[in-house]
Amino acid sequence: MAECAFHPGVDTNVRCTECERPICPKDMVETPVGYKCRECARPVKAATQLVKPRQWAIGAIVGLVAGLGGGILLGRVFFIGFWIAYLLFGLLVGEVVRRGTGGHRTQGVATLAAVCALLGALAGGFSIFGLALGTGAAAVYVMSNRW
Repeated sequence: MAECAFHPGVDTNVRCTECERPICPKDMVETPVGYKCRECARPVKAATQLVKPRQWAIGAIVGLVAGLGGGILLGRVFFIGFWIAYLLFGLLVGEVVRRGTGGHRTQGVATLAAVCALLGALAGGFSIFGLALGTGAAAVYVMSNRW
């Protein structure tokens, strides 16, 4: 008979279905596939919530390029009070960052999109209204499935 991996001195015949460690009744967590130890039974974050470092880097790079490029272009081409352009600018930056991170819609990705839009808006010389509208549109777009 094996000893419990978490309580030495306690004999058991039950093993975790995932890691195969011997577990005693104090450590058993009943799951649809059998008993697991407490470590293996912890809920894992969904794949849509786990943004890898490479995806963060790609999202930041493409977001900054879109934000700065779009902000400077928009600041030079359009009249400063053209609010639809600010809104579309924010949507564009939000979509670019979302796609750059692999399609993730987390709060962190929304914050990244907002920062990229803010930097682009500052570089383009947007008004306060334009800053708020572009930055807000980027963040809201990432967090919502649609407008």
